[in-house]
Amino acid sequence: MDIRDHPTGPIAAEAAFTSDFDLPGHLSAQEIDGLAEGDRPAMDDRPGMHHKYVPLRRDEELGVNQVGGRYVFDTWENAVAYVRFTEQLELEPGVPFWSRPFFSHVDRRVWRVVGAHDLTPLATTHHVSRLERWSWTGQADDAGVLERAWPAVLEEAAGQGLASVWLLRAPDERQMGLFRVRAAESVSDRAAVHAAVAALEHLDSAEAGRAAAELGAHKVFDRTSLNLSLWLPLSRKAGGAPSAHPFTALYSGPQALQHSS
Repeated sequence: MDIRDHPTGPIAAEAAFTSDFDLPGHLSAQEIDGLAEGDRPAMDDRPGMHHKYVPLRRDEELGVNQVGGRYVFDTWENAVAYVRFTEQLELEPGVPFWSRPFFSHVDRRVWRVVGAHDLTPLATTHHVSRLERWSWTGQADDAGVLERAWPAVLEEAAGQGLASVWLLRAPDERQMGLFRVRAAESVSDRAAVHAAVAALEHLDSAEAGRAAAELGAHKVFDRTSLNLSLWLPLSRKAGGAPSAHPFTALYSGPQALQHSS
């Protein structure tokens, strides 16, 4: 795939935006991917957006598809402006984006990026992701704690063979976040996809844990998902692919893709 302007190394991002929400369980992975790709042209041409992951996880007990977005932006101002844009956006006339009737349990957060680093090529290895959030009370110096922790968090992620890692802080909400990405050995073999999800889901981050302990924080969210698609506005602007869809080969398998996570 011709993905341009996404080199490995530090990501030039000051801010991130994360969203999580549920879609009806009857939707297939292919339908969800088509829905997200249909929305993309109206949403990815915004100032400062570096790239976005579209996560997908199936909750069999609740019978829903858990989806959302993991974005990085060049500046805090552009991230906040993007959130405001989505609040005013109407892809269906008269229906604000976040009030679409097929969205439920919507959670949205803007973050300061302490550090973000792509360790392997985004084009070929960013298949599975995990977002964790911790919260604390009191007046902890989260900026100081997390800035000191970032070099060790990055070194640990590199030693674990991860594809990307972001360390995030939301001081007004007294939250810290850790976002990690890894590869699957194969994106066309169901067992390999299962294994990649399970491996990341059970992968500890001792360094993030130490930072959380120093802040007196407790975990409030932890979700590992397939990266159903990636939005690539920098690549699109450079004449390359506008998006990537790693698991297309599994859409026509004997089981719907979302049941594999």
